[in-house]
Amino acid sequence: MSVQEVPTRPRWLRELFVPTHWSFLLGPVAVIAFVVLLLTGVVLTFFYQPSTELVEYDGSAALYAGRELPAAFSSVVTIEEDVPGGLLLRRVHRAASYLFVAALLLHALRVLLAGAFRGRRFVNYLVGLVLLALALALGWTGQNLVYDVVTGSSVRIGYTIAASIPYVGTELADLVFAGPDVDDVVARLFWLHVLLLPVAFLLGLAAHLWLVVRHRHTVLPRRRDTDGRWLVAVPTGVGLRSRAAQLVALVCALLVLAATLVPFGDVTHIGPFLPGVAGNDMYPDWYLFPMEGAILLLPAVDVTVLGATITNPLLGGVLLPAALGGAALLWPLLEALFRRRSPAEQDLSEHPFHAPVRVAFVALLVTVTVLLSLGAASDVIAQVIGAPVATVIRVLRASLVVAPPVLALLAYWYARRRSRQQPLPSH
Repeated sequence: MSVQEVPTRPRWLRELFVPTHWSFLLGPVAVIAFVVLLLTGVVLTFFYQPSTELVEYDGSAALYAGRELPAAFSSVVTIEEDVPGGLLLRRVHRAASYLFVAALLLHALRVLLAGAFRGRRFVNYLVGLVLLALALALGWTGQNLVYDVVTGSSVRIGYTIAASIPYVGTELADLVFAGPDVDDVVARLFWLHVLLLPVAFLLGLAAHLWLVVRHRHTVLPRRRDTDGRWLVAVPTGVGLRSRAAQLVALVCALLVLAATLVPFGDVTHIGPFLPGVAGNDMYPDWYLFPMEGAILLLPAVDVTVLGATITNPLLGGVLLPAALGGAALLWPLLEALFRRRSPAEQDLSEHPFHAPVRVAFVALLVTVTVLLSLGAASDVIAQVIGAPVATVIRVLRASLVVAPPVLALLAYWYARRRSRQQPLPSH
């Protein structure tokens, strides 16, 4: 009787170290949310009509009975009112999109704070930034497919920003938006949202995960309690399948619970986009607030330099976001020049307190982003505190100049203080 060999796990899986700290779960959570988006999006696509042609609504929503609605909006209302489970499916899809972007943003913040971009991992850091940009594009295109009153202002702002880019702006805006007419954009955004952007994200995600396996996770240094020596904790990945299954079940359960309790994306009482109807009290999704706030807070300019016209949409919608993204992109290169580390140290997930300059840099980026987001909701803030909108805008503009460097200095001081109390490990 021959002894049958017990199959062993492939080498790459046996050598895959999976850190157990909660912050390392942000990436997997984003992947799970993306899978949920793909599955729910495929189902929703069967009932969605990417057209702005007016059709007579014949569904069960009494508010729109017998009215002529754009086909895209009408199909969304039909999904919510007449498709079994359609309302829950749409809410889960929208909730997953919020979790998807939030998890990616927090994951990028963890990588930046922990110095997980150093050495050979820099290429994967660049891939991660591209994935974040694709996630924002996926969210924006999906939001505008509903063709509600938000779509009108959102698409017009997007077209204006794209057209403001010197030399190539008009051609780029016509390529993406099919012209300045909002009615022409839905079909173009539909194929971007359901085909081109998801495929690009899947390819980037495959490259990102392959590089994670190839380069291994950074690991957390730990102090041994008995003799005070520093040891590197390397989880072995034992029980990986069960932990992954638990995480998938937890994330899906939370999405369903959130979709049940919160009306994510419901459009029944919002209304379709019709020319001249879009109101000023409609806002894009939260992750687009910084761009809208930048356009509002930055001063209105109209200057021509070398044949290129510099306008407010260009400053707030293109140059400032590009500056923030460029700073996050170039920081690893600057740090490599002035803060050299051995290859062994680059495999450690560094505590932020041991890199006070990096902490100050992240504090500056976060402060600017938060203030720009507040700028997008300046009219709401004014209404809540009972102050004129102009006053709120002036305060936010002043804060945008003063607060980032002040908070960066405070973050640097605090990190330096904590680093003295908790010195670097000796290797």
